[in-house]
Amino acid sequence: MSVPQIRLKVDGFRAVATANIIIDGITVVAGENGSGKSTVSKLLYYLFKTACNYDVLVANELRNDLDEIFIFLSIAVSELYAVDDSEIRNELREQLHNLKNQKQVSQEQMERWRHFIAQVQQTYMATADKNDKRYSRLKRRWVYILKDILREDSKETQNADIESDSVLFAKIEELLESHFKTAMGKVNARPASLFETALSGVFPEGILPGHLEVQEYDEPIYSKDKSSLSIPFSIQNVIYTDTPMVIGKDGTEVDYWNDLNELLRKKSRPPFSNLSQIISKDVIKGDVSIDESPSGRAFLYKRADGMTFDLQDCATGIKSFAILQLLLNNGELNDKTLLIIDEPEVHLHPQWIVEYARIIVMLNKHLGVKFFIASHDPDFVGAIRYISEKEGNLDKVNYYLADKSTKDYMYNYQHLGVDIDPIFKSFNRALERIDLYGA
Repeated sequence: MSVPQIRLKVDGFRAVATANIIIDGITVVAGENGSGKSTVSKLLYYLFKTACNYDVLVANELRNDLDEIFIFLSIAVSELYAVDDSEIRNELREQLHNLKNQKQVSQEQMERWRHFIAQVQQTYMATADKNDKRYSRLKRRWVYILKDILREDSKETQNADIESDSVLFAKIEELLESHFKTAMGKVNARPASLFETALSGVFPEGILPGHLEVQEYDEPIYSKDKSSLSIPFSIQNVIYTDTPMVIGKDGTEVDYWNDLNELLRKKSRPPFSNLSQIISKDVIKGDVSIDESPSGRAFLYKRADGMTFDLQDCATGIKSFAILQLLLNNGELNDKTLLIIDEPEVHLHPQWIVEYARIIVMLNKHLGVKFFIASHDPDFVGAIRYISEKEGNLDKVNYYLADKSTKDYMYNYQHLGVDIDPIFKSFNRALERIDLYGA
């Protein structure tokens, strides 16, 4: 028996009593509402988002930590250079913004920041030495700003003169160095706390799973007993979508919606794949693209008859396929991608449910894309099963059913392999309710 690429084990978390889930192709999970399917989806998403983008996330943390220093230096540049020094001021502003926007954590980057602080200090001290009138305006405010940044209330700080101003600049530099060393330590050690912190922000109660482990080829990437987060190989990109309605809605409070829109806005890379052409010709009868005009931010749907529409004004079913087509066209879907889809059938006509399942099977067969899908729909469940069999990749399909456990509101995830009968039996409960209420 082959070793699965990815295995998720979670016990005693929210509605999940026990789950031992293989992700090695197309994984489909069925279960009634409130059985923990979205919980499992988010565990997977934030684990791989953190593990695959660790350095970038640490760099983002560092940028936030440096924010007050950045603001202080921005004030300094604006106020130290008079109107007749506007060219120098603009150059320094650009240099400072470049420092702020760097997405790397390194000794070299820290030295660039230190050099910039030294430039500002040198100009500040020179201004003071000349007894420039600006100095008297700047000194009092700057000392208070520096005190606030340093969180210091010592007598020396409160009564700072020119010399202690110099001390404060040195302390700013020390604070900068402390932030960088903390960040560089995280990049080198990859502590699992970064993932755990992200997770505690996702679930309102802030409680972490009693047991959570993610393995790659039977070796843990993450576990509660492992202090560091390993670098995964088989999954290097994770995408999560739970509604097509989010397309084009930037700056929301939901991380994975913003992440998805950022991916969708990446520039396409023609020539497009055969799968993209199948979506265009067999399903949506048109193509989806991004408005390429200088001010354009809209997603466009160009119908086969030449008519063009804002995608946000189109049917939600078209949006569902548009997400897949855009991700295909900009190269985000490949054999190192995990695409998590929560209830893809919700906005689709029964015929398009089958077409959507077909595209998923083809993406797995031809590109190696891995899927974790939560579904309530018999057409979708059956379509994945039988289309995969016809295409010869049924060995890459795994079904799970969330069964009620002995504990109230808790579910055990039963591995079904490719046997979908238990899932259909669970769907038949709806027919029983119709008989009960319609009799």
